[in-house]
Amino acid sequence: MSFAQDTTTQARNAYKVRREELKTLSRMVKLQMKMGAIDAASVNDALIQLYSADGHSEFKTFHQWKALGKSILKGSKAFAVWGSPKEIQHPDPEAAEDDEFKYWPLCYLFSDKQVTEGRQS
Repeated sequence: MSFAQDTTTQARNAYKVRREELKTLSRMVKLQMKMGAIDAASVNDALIQLYSADGHSEFKTFHQWKALGKSILKGSKAFAVWGSPKEIQHPDPEAAEDDEFKYWPLCYLFSDKQVTEGRQS
């Protein structure tokens, strides 16, 4: 296996782990929403409320911060939320009743505490 293939495999595995972590966290906040412990319109809103507990108040994607002239601080870890659903072919055709289903990708956000003015050197 080449270095590039190994790096791609590592990135895919890291994505899968992060996705499973977000699924678990989403189940938890969904239950708290149902019980009334969290007042939020969506799971993403509840996740952002949870992330805000540490003093983070504004969340944007990397590109949104960049458009505002901000840079992400080196070593900052993004907060994961659910991205817009994508309709794709079901990976297991026998398990699928329909030909297509919605896949919810990850969306990575950074907070106001993780950015600085201008470019980092």
